[in-house]
Parts: sequence; C-alpha cells; structure tokens
Amino acid sequence: MFEKKLLKLLEEANMIRQEDMRNHRASYYNDYFPKLENFLFKQLDHPLFQKRNAQIVVNHFDEILPFFVSSNNDIILSYAQLLIKQPHFKEKFIEGLKKYPYKNEINDLFRCFFAGIDANIEECNRFFDHQVLSSLTTLDLNDDLYANILNLLNEEKQKDFLNLLIENHCTIPYASVEYKGNNKQIIYDHISSLLPQEQNLYDFMNFAKENPTAFAKIKEYIDHHPDQAIHSLLFKIRVLKSMDDPALEDVIRLLILDIMRNEKVNFSDITFSEGGYSNVFFIGDKVVKIGNRETKRFPNNPYIVAPLLRKELKSNGKSCFIEVTERVDTSTPANKEELYQLYKKLRDLGLIWTDIKNENVGRLRKENVIHWNENLNPSLEVLTFSSERGNSTLKAGDLVILDADFIFDEKAHHIDYANRRDINNEFEKRYEQEKKEETAKEFEKISEEHHYEMEEQRGIHR
Repeated sequence: MFEKKLLKLLEEANMIRQEDMRNHRASYYNDYFPKLENFLFKQLDHPLFQKRNAQIVVNHFDEILPFFVSSNNDIILSYAQLLIKQPHFKEKFIEGLKKYPYKNEINDLFRCFFAGIDANIEECNRFFDHQVLSSLTTLDLNDDLYANILNLLNEEKQKDFLNLLIENHCTIPYASVEYKGNNKQIIYDHISSLLPQEQNLYDFMNFAKENPTAFAKIKEYIDHHPDQAIHSLLFKIRVLKSMDDPALEDVIRLLILDIMRNEKVNFSDITFSEGGYSNVFFIGDKVVKIGNRETKRFPNNPYIVAPLLRKELKSNGKSCFIEVTERVDTSTPANKEELYQLYKKLRDLGLIWTDIKNENVGRLRKENVIHWNENLNPSLEVLTFSSERGNSTLKAGDLVILDADFIFDEKAHHIDYANRRDINNEFEKRYEQEKKEETAKEFEKISEEHHYEMEEQRGIHR
C-alpha cells in the first residue's frame, strides 16, 4: 500500500514538472510537490513503521531524489541519519544524482545531507568510499561541492579523491581545500596536466608560492600562454560576468596589453587583489581598478592619486568603471593626525572625504602626475570629473587618497558616510572649531590693525 502510493505520487510529480517545463516555469526554486513532500514526512515519521518505510524510500531513492528542490529539501535534512543506515542507500543516492535536473543546485542537496548527519566526519568517511567518490567525478559538480567533500575526508580518502578528480579532468578547487598530511603535493606533482584546463592561472600561481619548483613552472607557463593568461585576468573581474559583453572584454584586453608594454613586464609579473567595489591589478608601477564606483563624478583635486584613465563603460543596461593610477607605498600606516590633516585639506577645497581609514591612503613614490611613455593630458570630462579644485602637486612621500569613491562636494544632496560616522563627526567638529578660531584670530588682527590706523590718524591731527 505504501509503495503503491509512493509510485503514484512520483508519477504525479513528474507530470507537474513536465507541465512546468512546457510553460518555462520549472526551476529548483519554483518547483513545488506538496503531496509528495507531505507523504514522505508523514511516512518517515511513522512511530511504528519508520524503519520499513525508510527502506522502501531508499529502494526508490534514485526516483525520489530528482524531486527534492528548494521547497522540500528539508526532508533530507530531517531524515539523513535514518536513510543513510539503510542498505543500498549509497548506490541509490548516486543514481539519483545522475538523474538530477538542476546540476548547479546539487551543492544545496549535499549541504542538507551534511547538516542532516551533523557533518559527522566518521559517518562521511564511511559514506564516501572509493565507488561513491569515483561516481562523483563523473557528475561535473561545482568547485564548492568538491571542496566541501575534500575537507570532510580523512587523509587517505582525500588523497584518493584528489587523484580521481585529476584522472577525470575535473576542476579542482585547490585554494579552498584543507589539505591533510602531504596531500598538497599531489597538486604540485600534476601541475603540468592541470595548467591547460585551469581558468584562473593567477590563483594557481598564488597557491603554489610555498613550492618554488611548482611556482616557477606556473610562471613559465603563464608567460608562454598569453591568451590563457588574459582569459585568467578577465575571469577575475566580477563585473564582466554580469555584463557578458565580448567587445568590453576586448577593450580591457587591449588596455592590459598597452600597460604591460609601457611598464615592460611579463604576464607572470601581474598581481591582483580585491576591493569592496573593484578587482585590482598591479602591472609594473600601474594600478588598474575595474568594477563599480560609489561616486561616479566628483571634483578632481590634488589629494587623490592622479588618474591616467578613469572611464565608465556601459553595456546591456549595466556599467563598470576602469581606473588606472600609479602604485603608491602602503607599507607605512598613517597616524590619526595625518588622516585629519588630509581630511582638512579636502575640506578647505569644499570637499568631504567620508571613508577615512588607513586602507584608503598611501605615500607617493613619485610626483603626483601622470607617468607614461608619451605625453598625456586627459581632460576633466574624459576622466569623468565634474570640476577642478586646487592646483598644487604633491611630491614623493606625501600622503594621498587611493580610493576616491567617497569624496563628495560639501553641497551635495546625498553624502554617503560609509558607516564611518564617528570619525567623520570627530574630524568635522575639530575642523569647524579650528575655522572658528581662525576667524576669531583674523577678526582680532583686523581690529588691531584698525586700532593702529586710528591711533596714527589721531597723531597726525594733534
């Protein structure tokens, strides 16, 4: 009776999915099978027949698993401990994964499974035997899932799984793996076979820094495969994935190549980091930022790093900024007084700098002008500046703002304080007090001069 009802509900769920697919509604987050969900919860929680019902569910788990979606995957969470103890669960689980319609969401199913068994390391290692691990490498799962599984495995099984992943040419999330014992050496030993399929050569190079032999091999490979190196750099840029515009990628590719020629560097000399809004590349003495900007237009001023390029690019209803400046020295932190003096200089120009912190400043290594192998003098409009404030030029060693994302005209309707209201209030209060004192001294000076003139006039008329 139970099994017959289960099969009927599976048939009904399949009909619902087919109808949703015809109407383009089917997805991991839209699918909804309430009758099947309620039935499984009721039967797996049965006080008298729970074990029997669990075995019947496992016998058909390869058919049931494809109908676990966002709305009902808590069944796995609730009953993983019960189901994993039934005979043939592993085999049926793998068969179900092979039939699963939403491959990109399998990670979510495993998340529920791991949580359901309380991420029990011993239980996981019993479940992930060689057969299961071998089957997983044929399913083209995502990097995060492979990393999660590798991190749960003991040293011997992690070694087995790493070798299986390499044999089956799977993408290995090497930087996210907590390697047991000497298992990282497996990656180093297979570098030559891993590099051609690697999407992000620069992450790989950073990963291998502690192994000089592997690091040298990757550097050499990058310099001999410029197209793959460029692809790796573009792959790092978050905003490009959402814009999906080959023409925009070509623009950035040409920009990178032009800067490399100017700086006389190789592809393997390029390093990178990530900011809150941008991906940041260091190419010789140049810093390239590509991403979104909080402040798209603001007045140019002497206290930001002089930009060689600052331009907004638009495509498919989205936009990103490209900014190129000189690299500065960030090894010596600024003290609070230095930060205030920088804030004060901007306030004297009618500007408000709100993102006041050490990470956003550095010391110039050169005079704060454009350094390029040709004479360049881009206009304010080309650099997307609204106007020019101040005409001084900072020298090497002077403190300068690296991230001009939070500089506003003092009369702007909206000023974003970047969650740093406390230091802004402190600096602004001090600035206003100093201005009052300066005004008072100026008034006192004028009064004294006026008094002196009056005394002189009286002396003449005596």
